[in-house]
Amino acid sequence: MPFVPGRIEFLGKHTDYCGGESIVCPIDRGFSYDFAVRDDAIVSITSLDSGEKIAIRLDDSDPHSGPARYVAEVIRRLRANFGRGLHRGIDLEFRSDLPQAAGLSSSSALMIMIFNALSDANRLSESEVFQNNVSGELELAEYLGCIENGQTFRELTGSAGVGTFGGSQDHAAIVAGRPGILTRFAFGPLRKRSEVQIPDEYCFIVASSGVVAEKTGAALEKYNRASRMVTEVVRAFGNGKTLANLIAEIGIAELEQTIRSRQFDFPIEDMIKRVRQFYEESFEIIPAVAELISEWRIETIGELVDRSQSNAERLLGNQVDETICLQRTARELGAIAASAFGAGFGGSVYALVRKSEAESFTSAWSDVYRARFPNLRAEFFPAFPDS
Repeated sequence: MPFVPGRIEFLGKHTDYCGGESIVCPIDRGFSYDFAVRDDAIVSITSLDSGEKIAIRLDDSDPHSGPARYVAEVIRRLRANFGRGLHRGIDLEFRSDLPQAAGLSSSSALMIMIFNALSDANRLSESEVFQNNVSGELELAEYLGCIENGQTFRELTGSAGVGTFGGSQDHAAIVAGRPGILTRFAFGPLRKRSEVQIPDEYCFIVASSGVVAEKTGAALEKYNRASRMVTEVVRAFGNGKTLANLIAEIGIAELEQTIRSRQFDFPIEDMIKRVRQFYEESFEIIPAVAELISEWRIETIGELVDRSQSNAERLLGNQVDETICLQRTARELGAIAASAFGAGFGGSVYALVRKSEAESFTSAWSDVYRARFPNLRAEFFPAFPDS
């Protein structure tokens, strides 16, 4: 059966839409699916886990909520971009072992699954429109990111998206990442900087905190606030560059000084913190960690990853008590590196440990967390990228 994986964001907190860098890895959990082409214009999606069923017509323009919102947006965008080329419906059944709204890219993986099935059923990749605009897996990942955030990609006109002002990090990991490999991507445009094999003796343990990192309502506004601050900074310079471009050209000190001299819709100190977090994550931490891993010095990266986590708490401001507790206790229990990841305001934390210690570590980590937060439905599981 076709499979669309979830992903771990090893490093790269809110960096993709800034034109920065990230280090990511697909994991062995995700969506397994199969589909059949229909003779009509109905898209029927069935979860074999819950029995939930969604049915949407290809010409449906009604608003939807919940998982149907993601399905409907993929349909709307493909209809807008490919017109009559999208004319065959599908019957799709899937199973997923990804925790929902836990920072593991379950919503992006869902949308990619729908895209893959509709594209295959309608042979969209063979169309002139597709071939003129999407060449290779990196451009496909960028386009999929634009389906989610609503932006235009080349000649493929944008739409409403699903309300998140993110980039294409998740899609890069899922489409262009490789199992067992930590891939360093740069964005704006998407490029693959380097790949490093995860040594066989290590694995990730993921703790889903039980605090839903859902991108709806007030949570969506919190998530998008970080993106809007970056948009204001870039617009203030009026040159169409990314935040990464600006920092590379004028330096972080001059950029911060310029921000202090202007008026924005957000408090100046919040703007400074946002820019500083991006600079340290993308220009300092990620290059340093990537170099250490390439030199097989993976046991030495812990303090740098701790710094990324600390900046998420102090500067980005997207951590909660539960994810902070998970990261701290993972390190105290001997994890080589640990960090919260994803959109923030809940979600998951990874711990990088030796496989020989994974079972005992997971048990201890779970016991400490459940004692502190007994009412949360947390989940702890190994993620073996090479399986």
